[in-house]
Amino acid sequence: MASVSIILNVYNGISTLKETLDSVISQTWGDWELIFWDDGSVDGSADLLSEYSDPRIRYFPSKSDGPAGLGAARRMALEHATGDWVAFVDQDDLWHPQKLEWQMALTGEEDVGLIYGRTLTFGTGKDNIDYDHRHEYQALPEGDIFQQLFVDSCFIAISSTLFSRKAIESVDPIPVSISVSPDYYLYLAIAKKYTVRAVQNVICYYRLHAGNMSHYSGIRMQTEILELIDCWQDNITPDLAKRRRKVHNTVLALHQIRGGATRLLGIRTLFMQGSIPYLLSRPFARLYRYLRRFFVMPHWKRYADMTNQAG
Repeated sequence: MASVSIILNVYNGISTLKETLDSVISQTWGDWELIFWDDGSVDGSADLLSEYSDPRIRYFPSKSDGPAGLGAARRMALEHATGDWVAFVDQDDLWHPQKLEWQMALTGEEDVGLIYGRTLTFGTGKDNIDYDHRHEYQALPEGDIFQQLFVDSCFIAISSTLFSRKAIESVDPIPVSISVSPDYYLYLAIAKKYTVRAVQNVICYYRLHAGNMSHYSGIRMQTEILELIDCWQDNITPDLAKRRRKVHNTVLALHQIRGGATRLLGIRTLFMQGSIPYLLSRPFARLYRYLRRFFVMPHWKRYADMTNQAG
């Protein structure tokens, strides 16, 4: 039994999978098991494991007819975890070699259910840009971050996380209806009951590519987030719930409008449930973030400089 169970949900990931596996193998914290959950890949993803003789890697093929979907795959893979701590890594993301070491150093604190860390993007000419633009110039939030996960939406990258298995088992299982956003559900459910800690160092690299967000998954994701707001509306202020519904309905409407067949539905969603002022503000907000990066050093660079000087 390893201290950390790493869950790698795979579906046709052959183009990036080797890099991801190598970043796990190179961890300075070696007490782990890798649960390789194959959700019906047809591109030879599972064959890649023949290159690895590491006994810590455990292979599990999905028993479903066709892909079960990310939510169901996460649920089924979790059933095989034996460690007291559970980490997730997506098939196209990379870990810093000390990712687990830095996180495990924080596990001794009582009532910690989730430890995450700084994530940078790479892959489309946007290398070394913070995945979480809301906290790009400040420390990552810690402690009771339940409300923050609504205010700033889902700012945690799943590949940067480490969960207490006790915490995962203490919350309701990922609902069957949550197929695209199971990670956000876990963050909210665990942050409602447990303390969250953050590693301020860069511990994860999130790969940007055309497949990150399709038209279908965009609609599905916003629909599920609205469902999560409904689920926890009694635990947040009515004003916050109202504002977040308008934001996510606006984004949902944009995906619907771009879909062609759902264009009229999108226009109706935008005017009936969305926010025109929010929609008009988005280009200016993106421009501001772009220009700011030329003049202000992001927190992860300042933190790295301070750490190096202290060392």
